[in-house]
Amino acid sequence: MGNFAQLQSCEFNFRHRFPGKNTLMQNVEELQQYVDSLTKESVLSSQTVVAAPECLPAPCFPEIIMKVLGVVTEHEWEDLTDRARNYLKWITVKAEAIDELAPQPLHTTTRGFELLAIDRDGNSFGEIVERSQELGIPSVLVRFASLIATFLTVRLLRQQMERDREVMPSLTFSQNVDANYLNYPRTLKTLLELFPEYKEMFYFEINEEITEDYLTTIRALADDLGIRLALDDTNKMNINVHHKLLDLADWVKIDFEATANLEQQLLSGYGEKIILHFEEYALGARSPVIVFEGLSETSPLKVFFEQRWKQIDTVLYFQSRERIPVPPWNKYFGLIQDYHDDKYGLFYKGLIDEQ
Repeated sequence: MGNFAQLQSCEFNFRHRFPGKNTLMQNVEELQQYVDSLTKESVLSSQTVVAAPECLPAPCFPEIIMKVLGVVTEHEWEDLTDRARNYLKWITVKAEAIDELAPQPLHTTTRGFELLAIDRDGNSFGEIVERSQELGIPSVLVRFASLIATFLTVRLLRQQMERDREVMPSLTFSQNVDANYLNYPRTLKTLLELFPEYKEMFYFEINEEITEDYLTTIRALADDLGIRLALDDTNKMNINVHHKLLDLADWVKIDFEATANLEQQLLSGYGEKIILHFEEYALGARSPVIVFEGLSETSPLKVFFEQRWKQIDTVLYFQSRERIPVPPWNKYFGLIQDYHDDKYGLFYKGLIDEQ
C-alpha cells in the first residue's frame, strides 16, 4: 500500500457520506473530461467573467467552481445556502510578483508569482474568512475554491500568451497550503489530478501554522503526487517542522514582518551580521532560493543585498504587492490599487479590452 493510500483511512471529511465509490468515480471521470475541455481557449474564455461593472475586472469562474466543488466536495457544497454558494463561486485570485534580487542580475527578471485569494470585491483572505464564517461556509471550501481559481487563471494567462505568440518563460506559481487542505488529503489529491499542470508550474507554500502532526501527510503528497514545496514564513515556523521539511523545499520564504525587522537592523548598523546570518542559513538549509516578502523597489535592504550578496549557490528573490510588473508581465497584469485605493497586488487583466 502506498503512502497516500495509508492516509485515506484517516481522512475525516465527507467521503463516508457518498452513496458509493463507483458513483464518485463516475462523477470524477466526467468532471475530468469537462476540466480537460477547458484547456481549449474558446471553452475556458466562454466561462470566464467579471463579477460586475463596478468590481475589479479580474477573471472569475463561477460556473466552473460550482461544477468542480459540486463533485469533489459534494455534500459540503449541498449543505450550503444559496447565498453561501453564490459568494463562494466568485472567489478568484490576485498575484504578487517574485523577482530575482541577488546575485544582482543585469535586468530585473520575474521568476514567479504568488497567487492569493480575493473575492469579487477585491477583499483579501482575512476578510473572506470573516464573510465565510457569517455565511456558514467551511474553511476548506474557501481554500479549494481559490485553488481552482489559481489553476484556471494560469491557464488563461498561458492561452493568451500563446495567442500573442509570446514564449512563456519558465515560471513558478505558488499558493499557500495550510491545515485546512491537509485535513482533506484525498480531496486535495482528486483536485490536483484534475489539473495536471500543477506538477510543472506550481509550488505549494507550507505555512508556519503546520504542526508535526501533518509531516506524514505532506511527505505522502510530495512522494505520491510529485508536489513541489516552498516553506513560507519560516521565521515563525516550528523549528522541528522546519528542519524535517527542508529536504523537500526548493524555496524558503521570509515573511514581510521579518523583512521589515531586517531592514531596521540594517539601518542600525548590523549589515555584516545580516549577511553572515543568511550565508550560514543558506549553507545549512541547502536551499537554492530565499525569497524576501514585502521588499520594495527602493528598500535599503534590497540595495544592500544587491551589492553584498555573493553566494552563487543560493539565489535571493524579492516579493512585493505594490510594484508594477516588469515586461512582459505588465502586458498581462495590472495594479489593483489603480481600482481600489486601499487594496494591493496584481490582477490578471486579460479580460480588459484595451484597444
